[in-house]
Amino acid sequence: MTFTVLIPSYRRPDSLLHCLDSLLLGSRLPDEIVVVLRDLDEDSRRALDGWRATHPLPAGTNLRQTLADRPGQIVAMNCGLQAATGDVVCFTDDDCVPRPDWLERLSAHYGQDSVGGVGGRDLVHEEGTTLHGKVTEVGRLTWCGRLIGNHHLDYEGPALRVDHLKGANMSFRRELLQPFDERMSGGSSCLNDTDASLHVTGQGFRLIYDPLAIVDHYPAQRFDTSTRVKTDPGLVYSDSHNWVYCMFKHLGPVRRWVFFAYAVLVGGGSRLGLGKWLWRLPREPREATRSLVAATRGKFAGLRTYRQSRGQVPVNQNR
Repeated sequence: MTFTVLIPSYRRPDSLLHCLDSLLLGSRLPDEIVVVLRDLDEDSRRALDGWRATHPLPAGTNLRQTLADRPGQIVAMNCGLQAATGDVVCFTDDDCVPRPDWLERLSAHYGQDSVGGVGGRDLVHEEGTTLHGKVTEVGRLTWCGRLIGNHHLDYEGPALRVDHLKGANMSFRRELLQPFDERMSGGSSCLNDTDASLHVTGQGFRLIYDPLAIVDHYPAQRFDTSTRVKTDPGLVYSDSHNWVYCMFKHLGPVRRWVFFAYAVLVGGGSRLGLGKWLWRLPREPREATRSLVAATRGKFAGLRTYRQSRGQVPVNQNR
């Protein structure tokens, strides 16, 4: 099998070059590297040209550059997906540094025909510290639509089957992927990785999480309209919108409405529902209320987006 590594990048030339350097140190080299840049990002284009001039690629490894003419992560990923030719497309971010055995570990799981996607841990480094915390569950979708991530934390068991992977460290058989859904809102398009994961499992394939397939993640500044501040009303709105839209696409008729009741009455993470708002209200009344308003608006907007898109997007009715 051949493997493409796809890296969308915008205004982070130094981080991008570190990511590329790490790929060439791998025990299993990619057959193809696709770098997607914005057409307006001259600094990154110059940096990539300089890197290519001083880093001869090993035999069997090809590097392609493609340009996105519109903002947004999903636009960039779709440009890269159109250019990719590998049997498997591996996604990582430009502010990630894959470990030397990263691609080797991902590729090992594709020996099973039933495996449609494989991902691993993104070990997050922030402000000189590394985020840790022991967990027993990774990448789960509960019956009511609650998403459990934990891909960045310490799971000490063997590789396991999961429901969804994380965008900074995920891979899929290219034949199973469809273009990423541009109805997902926000600059970083939260949950586009979950949407892709559920599309693959909806076709009857398994997803594997290997905790030893690691990329070191150094979260860098985001540009355009995207932000990393989880309480930012714009991010809360887009995250809530995408959560509802994604779950309605992939859950069956009964589970959709169980999920929506859970989303509005309880909520998850920054996507506050009434229950989580009441829990946070005594400690941070203004911020909690602001988040509740943004999350509620986003959830109903996600429901509208789903209704407007019916008949235009494939929906899995078997969950």
